[in-house]
Amino acid sequence: MPLCVVLAAAALCAGCATERAYEGPPLPPSERAIVRADPVVSAGSPIQIRIRQVDGHDVGFSASKVELPPGKHALVVDCRIAETGSVRRFTLEEELIAGGHYRVVADTTGRNCEAVALIGD
Repeated sequence: MPLCVVLAAAALCAGCATERAYEGPPLPPSERAIVRADPVVSAGSPIQIRIRQVDGHDVGFSASKVELPPGKHALVVDCRIAETGSVRRFTLEEELIAGGHYRVVADTTGRNCEAVALIGD
């Protein structure tokens, strides 16, 4: 397999892991919530959203999703505009429901992240 194909596949999977952000055995899908942060493209410029911490615990660099028990959680999120290198950090305090799927989205002005929000998928 050509090296460029391997590198492209690795790039696509980078940041696509799910991290379990609680102790104990895995919860079934109906008893957990998933929060994801996907990179997006806005006005031709990539916006990188990364979940840095959940409830004071660091989230691994390769994780783009976190699995959590239902309840109130504090998420620390970085929002970076690739074109300008501008990075802003936000804290979200959110109540998650069992079985819920959520996505972190950015409110941008083209050159800066103004806010982030958690929306249901």
